[in-house]
Amino acid sequence: MKKRILLSAQITVLVLFIFSFLAAILPLFGSSNPLSRFDHNKAVYNNIEAFDPALVRLNSLKKLEKYCDSIYGANVFAGGNVEFEKNYTDIVSSVIRNRFFHGYSYYGFGTNYVAALTSKVTIPGLSALVMPDEILKYPYAACSQQSIVMMEVLKAKGFSTRKVAFLGKTYGGHFAFEVLYDGGWHFYDPNMEPDKKVLDEFGRPGIAFLVHNPEVLLRAYSRNPKEEILDIFPTYSYGPVNKFPAPKAIIFQRLTLFLSYSIWLLFLAMFIFIRRKYLRMGKRAYAQNQIITMHPVQGGMASAYYPGA
Repeated sequence: MKKRILLSAQITVLVLFIFSFLAAILPLFGSSNPLSRFDHNKAVYNNIEAFDPALVRLNSLKKLEKYCDSIYGANVFAGGNVEFEKNYTDIVSSVIRNRFFHGYSYYGFGTNYVAALTSKVTIPGLSALVMPDEILKYPYAACSQQSIVMMEVLKAKGFSTRKVAFLGKTYGGHFAFEVLYDGGWHFYDPNMEPDKKVLDEFGRPGIAFLVHNPEVLLRAYSRNPKEEILDIFPTYSYGPVNKFPAPKAIIFQRLTLFLSYSIWLLFLAMFIFIRRKYLRMGKRAYAQNQIITMHPVQGGMASAYYPGA
């Protein structure tokens, strides 16, 4: 019975090893990876949002930051310089608006199959990207993802930021953030793209000001239905200052990304261990049979050797 269990375990672990090894090397084939057919559908540009396909080349935080620096055109970035703080933040906001169009980017079976599988059987949102450099591999990103990227660029320049979360009763959730400069908090929403001119009329205010002045809020979001804006934005809540807005998700995704490319080593080690145990058990069983054959005890075999017994 125990031998049968070990045999079944060998087969199971061998299958897991083959699958995980193939899943680890198939990403090398890029878009031709057959596992990609099981991924989420790609988002499609809606021709309404600001989007410049040429900016897709900015596929890492370093490249994005360097590009924003080149637009600003200064060599020294100093906290407390109000002109720098306002202008640079506006530059990053404009670049992010044009770098992405709206759509969730996820890990799939072709990029992080451990996260994709876990997400399928638990919480679908677990595979939605939160690591900035991973988000920047795609031309589209959701509200939280665009905000995360922008917040990380600004934090690298010494800005203080905090997330602003919303959860409307009818239209669901939204995610934006605020930046601290010139002695106050200033609201930015790169995904829903409020009218910059309207916000600048009031010194780029924080979300509290906008909610308490709904006429300004509605002007800024004039492209969106009034009922949607009034349902979502009054529900705002702040996150902690200078804390990554998805700390558990980023740990999960880093771990699963590592496992997606290395877990086959664990399955290989398990197979070798079980296989050796199985072979040792077979050798012991064979040796015991040999002993019984050569040195019989009790019964008919003993009588054959010793007739008078």
